[in-house]
Amino acid sequence: MKKLIVITAPRFFQGEASILSHLFNEGMQRLHLRKPDSDANELRKLLDRIPDIYYPKVVLHDCFGLAVEYGLGGVHLNKRNSHAPDGFAGTISRSCHSIGELGQFRGLDYLFLSPIFQSISKEGYGNGFETETLRQASDAGIINNKVIALGGIDLTTLPLLRPFRFGGVAVLGALWGNHPSADKEDSIITQYKKLQAWN
Repeated sequence: MKKLIVITAPRFFQGEASILSHLFNEGMQRLHLRKPDSDANELRKLLDRIPDIYYPKVVLHDCFGLAVEYGLGGVHLNKRNSHAPDGFAGTISRSCHSIGELGQFRGLDYLFLSPIFQSISKEGYGNGFETETLRQASDAGIINNKVIALGGIDLTTLPLLRPFRFGGVAVLGALWGNHPSADKEDSIITQYKKLQAWN
């Protein structure tokens, strides 16, 4: 079973906590809470509206102190936050943008490789990888079950990943669209179920 990781929309929106709770209820195993322009108090407000039973499935991209405070499942390293809190017991992951980077961070729990295809949520964010590059990296074991495909992943591109050894995929734009809102909850849940069924 391949992992399906959900990354939050970059901005908060009305009804978000309700939708996230519903997604967890539908079987979401891993949520990356990524709000690059937010502060700890804003993140805390969202976390406080999600049942704490789901906290072990949440991974933070910023304000790592909250991961310890709330007992969250992991932290995701990036340029802004390049070190996990001392003694942090959850998963540690990070983003990579080249095959070479995957080798540098092999010791972490898992890695995002992006953009695999042209990004849905970030216009002009890379053109993706050549198929042959991905095939060679898979054959060499560089792409393996610790590597998660990110960027341009949707229902049409998912089948193109089958030949490679990715451990799963991470979705953002394919789930949330451009303007998520409370009144789109049903369509977001339906879309999640379709993405979940891909493998």
